[in-house]
Amino acid sequence: MPRPSLSKNASQRRGKSLAKKTVSKATSTVKAVQNTVKQVKEAAQYSEMSGLNPLGVESVQDELPSFQPADYRVKDPLNPPESLPQVSQGEFIKASRIYDGATRAVQLTGKAFDLTRERLLVEGKKAKTFSAGVQAATAYEKVKSDLANYQTQLQGTKQSEIALGVAKLQTTTAQAIAAQTEKELSEKLAIAQAGAELAALQTQEKQTKLAEFKLLLTPQV
Repeated sequence: MPRPSLSKNASQRRGKSLAKKTVSKATSTVKAVQNTVKQVKEAAQYSEMSGLNPLGVESVQDELPSFQPADYRVKDPLNPPESLPQVSQGEFIKASRIYDGATRAVQLTGKAFDLTRERLLVEGKKAKTFSAGVQAATAYEKVKSDLANYQTQLQGTKQSEIALGVAKLQTTTAQAIAAQTEKELSEKLAIAQAGAELAALQTQEKQTKLAEFKLLLTPQV
């Protein structure tokens, strides 16, 4: 069986690769179109919700007044054609008054939008200022809390120092009382010892006198 030629295989591979690229490009194009349609729909929905009139390049022509330049074309300035659009003096004055009034109304509306824009800017600044005030108040309250904790700790430390001073004073007083008590007991002991010695001497003296008296009573041999 004859083998397929190399050129034929290469052609088939190129054909498959080209087909894949074509399909991929088509898929990307479809996705791009879908995204565009989605964005257009979202923009339209946003315009409806926000009350804004959608305005695009293709719709600018619809916003312009009707005007045909060819209707005002003049070839001979000294002999204008009667076909030129015309209005009477009264119609001109009336229409001018309408246009002037409408222009003033639009300008006033624009001033209202200018005022509203400035008011909204000030509202935004007010909100930012209020937010800054809230942050400052939060920081202030945190400092107050830290200060209260410090004062509480300081009072606890002072109370501990006072308790330590009282304990030291009690110890010093107890030591002084113990020393005085020891001295008093020593004095009492000395007095007791002296009294005992005096009593012993008195007893000895009395015994001596008694012995002498007995000798006097004893008859001499």
